[in-house]
Order: sequence, then C-alpha cells, then structure tokens
Amino acid sequence: MDVAHYFSSDRQTARAHFLAACRAADLDVTTYYAPKEIDRAAEPIVEVTRLGRPYAPTVVGLTCGAWEDEGLCASGIFTALLRHDFARHLPRDVTLVLIHAIAPAGLSGLGTGGAPPGPSQPGRKWSHEALAAAESRFVDYVQQTAAGTSRSAPETIPWQARLLCEIADRFFERAKRTVLIDLRTGPGPYGEADLLPCQIVHGDPLVDVDPLFGIKDDPNEPPAWGTPGNLAHGLIAALGRSQISGAVLEFGTYSMRSILSARQGTIFYPRDDQWREKVWELTMTTFHQLLAALKQSQPITPLPAS
Repeated sequence: MDVAHYFSSDRQTARAHFLAACRAADLDVTTYYAPKEIDRAAEPIVEVTRLGRPYAPTVVGLTCGAWEDEGLCASGIFTALLRHDFARHLPRDVTLVLIHAIAPAGLSGLGTGGAPPGPSQPGRKWSHEALAAAESRFVDYVQQTAAGTSRSAPETIPWQARLLCEIADRFFERAKRTVLIDLRTGPGPYGEADLLPCQIVHGDPLVDVDPLFGIKDDPNEPPAWGTPGNLAHGLIAALGRSQISGAVLEFGTYSMRSILSARQGTIFYPRDDQWREKVWELTMTTFHQLLAALKQSQPITPLPAS
C-alpha cells in the first residue's frame, strides 16, 4: 500500500497533513498550548483526536516519541491511519486516541536536529526531574478534579503536569482499561521494529499492572524494556498506575545503507519510501495483533523479523 507520501519532512507540513486528515474524517481536534514564556510563537504543541466510541471501556493511546524525527514518523503513521479509515477496524469496545506532538516545546529536546542527544549535544534536563517531583501530585490532581475539589491551586502545579492531566481527564477518564504505545525510532535493524513493555525513567517497569506486553521468561537473558519519551512518560504518570499497559514501538533505522545515504539529522527518520512503507506495515501488524490480544486477554505476539 502506497503510504510513503503521508510522511512529511518538516513539522509544519506534517501538522497540516494530520489536521487535514482529521477534517476529512470529520473528527474533533483538541488543541493544547505551552505558556507564552515557553513558546513565544503561541503555536499548538499537542493536538489530540479520538477514533471510535467516546465511552468505550478500552482506550488505546498513541504518542509521538520525544524527538523531531520520531514525531515526523509518528505523524505520518497518524495521517495514514486517518486516511485509510482505521476506525472501521476498531471493535465497539475500543477507542483509539491519537496524541499528535512533534517535539513539543517544553516536553522534549528541541534544537537537537531531530536526533537524540549525544555527548556534545545534551537534551533539556527539566523533564525527568520535573516529572519525578510532580508524579505523586498528578494522581491527586486528577482525583481532586473528578471529585470537584481542589486542595491546591492549579497554578502551583507545573504547567506540563496540568496539560497532561487535562489530556488524561478528557480522553482517558472513563476507561476501564488503558493501553499506551509510544512510537519511536532508533538504533536497530533497518526496517524492523521492536515492541517493548514500558519502563519509565525511574526504572520502575509496569509489569505488575498488565501482562499485555509481557516479556519472555528467559533466565539466561535479561528482560528487554522500552523507555517512553517525555510526553508518554508524563502521561503514564498523569494516568496513574492502575490498569495501564504501556509499550514502546521502536522502528529500526541503522544500517550501512541508511548511514551512508542519510543527511545530518535524518538517520532516525530515513528519507526512504521503502522504509516508510515498512513502518506502516509493521504498525498495522502490531495494531491488529493488539486488537486480537485485547479481545482474547492474551499477551501480544512478538513482531516478525524481516
């Protein structure tokens, strides 16, 4: 299926294609902004839409990684999902929430050319510490909002926490089961993907919550975990630990071919139609396996290698 043209080369074009696809599907989009002192351009940093019944008991949320390259890749996937009417594949008891954010200001490492930080290219340091300090207050804030009370003024809560709690309240509040998948790119076999259960920054894996993304019980090998980006990590904290299944779907980009042909800053988002078509194919395989696993209450099967 020819979907490579849905993958854009810059944030503005990617966002325009995503919003156009939402309009074509007659979907509402909720827009979130950073404070003006964080983003003087006052442009939207997170946009969220929902496919399926709003009160379905299972909500599957997709996020866009942390870096610009990852966001561009995820945005292409979102646009393709919308253009190909993925909603028709959703069971009545499953809602899909698309959380579109390409390197959102204040939530990820902007100014790094789209690549993860290296020794001479540090990313912003606020997020891990801020989310760690605010994590215990996220759940309290959500509970207070649901109860109609507020023991602490919203202004005392970091704006990132307020934004993520608003998304949690609006799109996940009624869910009896929540699944969150962070779409990422990184080192790995070219055109292949790994689906890994989430391990948040503090090193506390979510294995005690749900076996949906369970790992193989192999005493000879250490378990493989995926670390979600700042947006997904913060949203997990905002949602709380109960009844959440979290995973990272990471698409491999490194190969001799990609390194030799990629321009600076594009190794984590190859400008290769075949790679983008493969990303779409792997995404569809993962989603259909996920829907089957949810229906049968069994762990999702591993992705096949190319």
